[in-house]
Amino acid sequence: MTRIISALLLAVLAFGFYRVLSVPDPEPDEIEPIADEWVMDESMALFLSEFERDFEDGLNTKRIPGAAVTIVADGRVVFQKGFGVKKAGSSEAVDDQTVFRLGSVSKGFASVLTGILVEEGYVDWDQPVSGYLDAFRLNDPEQTGRVQVRHLLSHTTGLPRHAYTNLVEDGLQLERIIPRFEQVPLIAEEGRQIAYQNAAFSTVEKILEAQTGTDFNTLLIEKLFIPLNMEHASTSYEAIRNSENRALPHVYHSRSRGHVSVPISKKYYNAVSSGGINASASDMGRWLLMLTGHIPEVVSKKTLDEISVPVANINNRRFSRYWEGVNRSHYGMGWRVLDNHGQKIVYHGGYVNGYRSEIAFSPDDGVGISIMINTNSGYPLEVIPDLFNHIKSGKIPPTAG
Repeated sequence: MTRIISALLLAVLAFGFYRVLSVPDPEPDEIEPIADEWVMDESMALFLSEFERDFEDGLNTKRIPGAAVTIVADGRVVFQKGFGVKKAGSSEAVDDQTVFRLGSVSKGFASVLTGILVEEGYVDWDQPVSGYLDAFRLNDPEQTGRVQVRHLLSHTTGLPRHAYTNLVEDGLQLERIIPRFEQVPLIAEEGRQIAYQNAAFSTVEKILEAQTGTDFNTLLIEKLFIPLNMEHASTSYEAIRNSENRALPHVYHSRSRGHVSVPISKKYYNAVSSGGINASASDMGRWLLMLTGHIPEVVSKKTLDEISVPVANINNRRFSRYWEGVNRSHYGMGWRVLDNHGQKIVYHGGYVNGYRSEIAFSPDDGVGISIMINTNSGYPLEVIPDLFNHIKSGKIPPTAG
C-alpha cells in the first residue's frame, strides 16, 4: 500500500513539473510593456554637439596635445570622449580609457573615503586629530588639542599656506613630515582662515590607516575603485608607468615647438590624498555618477552633503573669475564650493607633473563634468561654466573658444 501511495505522489509531482515546463508563452497582450528607453533632452543634445565642436577647436587653438572629457546628467554618462594625442608628435589618440594624473582632484577622493569611514564608525569629523595620531602636534599645544579632522580636510588648521609641501615634493614619507608641524609658527586659530595644504591635508591618510589597520591606498581601492568599477584608477607611479594606455605629460617649450612631452615623475605618490591618483575618463564618469547621488550604496547623500558644506571663505577670484558675476568662493572638505547665482557648484582642480584636471558638479541638478588634459592650461576652467549655465537657464550659452 505504501508503495502505491509513493507511486501516486511521484506521478502527481511529475505531472506538476511537466505543467511548469510546458506552460505556453503568454499572448502578446499579456506581456508587460517594456519601459521606454531614456531619450536625451533635445537642448542638451544640441549643447553637447556644440560643446564637442568648440572644445576641440579650443584645444587646437591653444595647442593642447590631448584631453579626455566626461559629462553626466540624469544619472547617466551623456558624453565621454578622448581628444587629441597621448604624446605630441605621435599618432596615438586619447580615448575614454586613457589614464591621466589627477593632481589635487585626488583630494575629493580622500574626503569621500573619510566620509565612508565616518559612516562605518571608524572616525568622526569633529574629533581631534591628536586623539587619533600621537605624532600630530602644532606649535601651540592647546590648538593641537582642538584641531579636528574637519580642519585638516578644509585647510583650516592654522598652519601657513603649503606648510612642508616642499618636503612632499622632495619625496619624504608622511611619517617623517607630520612630526615637523610642531616647528611651524601658526597664522590663525583653527577654523578661522583657509591656507591651502598638501602635507597637512594628507595627514588624514595616517588617521584612516591607524583606525582601520589598512593601508590608505588599499582603502581607496576597496571602498571606492572596486565598488565604482573604476577599472583604470590607481595610486602609484608604477601603475601609470606600466599602463599601456596612458597620456604623457607636457610642458610649454616655445612658440615654434609648442608643448613637449616630459617624463612621468614620482611626485605626490608619497601623499596620494593630495595628488597621487591616476584615472581615465571612464573612471571619472563612475566617480561623477556617485558624486551626483546615483550610487548611494557606496556613500550616502548625507555624507556627500556634509563634505560640500562651506567651512571657510576664499577671498580671491582665482577660482570664481570664470563664472560671470561670482565674486567669491568657499572651501568645504576636499572640495571648493561656489554659488552660481543660486546654483551650488562643487568643484576642484589639480595640476601635477604636466597634467591638468578639473571636476565640477551641481548636487541639486545632478550634472557633472570632468576634464583632463596632458599639459598645464586654464582652458578647462574657461569651458566648464557653460554646462552649468545651460542647465540653469535652459538655453544654449555662447561657448568658449
